[in-house]
Amino acid sequence: MNHSLRTVMIGFTALLLFSTASYAEFPERNITSIVTFSPGGGFDTISRAISRNIEKYLPKGIKAIVKNVTGAGGVTGTVFLYRSRPDGYTIGQMYGGMMPVPFLRGAKKAGYDFEKFTWLARVGGEPYALLLRKDSRFKSLEELQKSERVTWGVEAIGAGRWFDAFIAAKELGVPFQVVSGYRGTGENLPGLLRGDYDVFLQPIDHPSIVPYLGTGEIRPVLTLGPKRALNAPDVRTAREAGYNFTLSSSRHMAAPPGTPAKRVKVLEQALLKTMADKEYNAFIKKSGLVLDPGDSRRANKDISDLAALYRKYTPDMRETLGMK
Repeated sequence: MNHSLRTVMIGFTALLLFSTASYAEFPERNITSIVTFSPGGGFDTISRAISRNIEKYLPKGIKAIVKNVTGAGGVTGTVFLYRSRPDGYTIGQMYGGMMPVPFLRGAKKAGYDFEKFTWLARVGGEPYALLLRKDSRFKSLEELQKSERVTWGVEAIGAGRWFDAFIAAKELGVPFQVVSGYRGTGENLPGLLRGDYDVFLQPIDHPSIVPYLGTGEIRPVLTLGPKRALNAPDVRTAREAGYNFTLSSSRHMAAPPGTPAKRVKVLEQALLKTMADKEYNAFIKKSGLVLDPGDSRRANKDISDLAALYRKYTPDMRETLGMK
């Protein structure tokens, strides 16, 4: 073997060994876990629970540090994660409600393409339900469908819960007029109970709703998950009523587009072990949350199904919002 060829082979071997070692040692430093909403909310609470427990399943001394990147209803943090270096050291819990923005505005203007994230695992999907107050003039889905006017409570037109409420109304054939201006569930719920509007779209097994189901102050008429809700087993699903769709408030862990497959596998396995951890599950149960975790394959299926719904109704949404 001549000198030049030997030099090339030595260099190639060194590069291969370095690359293998690099992957084998991942992660070598702390991981940053992005939360796109403020501290204290559901996404923040769950992300911190994951971060506390994932340390058991990472190399000794490696931590996952939560970083809240807030603003624009979750868009700021979503863009931050999307544009982060795809090396596996920045991950985050993404909210499916961020998906419609690129459909409506285009990925370039939105600053991200939700479908192109690297999906690591499913944290959970909390099935929505159509919720009415106890003394509502409506008693059933059929009565909602027959009415000429049905009002829905949302935070803002063209943002957040508005998208999922729009899709639910379209799929079910229920009129869709909105009452907006609420700053999240803490204001939406009192609005429903006061009679500000008719329908509130909210995860039915969420801790904010369960006490009102027990007292009868809130009455669900339909659940939108794949199966009946834990806290409302007598309420039929949309599929049982003859509508072929499901709709949930989705929670998935993601990394930036292009994150190496070997690092994705390390992160996926650590997340799955964390979400099966006894301490993690004890905390989730104590918090009153009902989660349904899954692997990266299931996460990708969730995102694909949700994208199909948003894509279907993008023209209607754009028309409703007066977008050219």
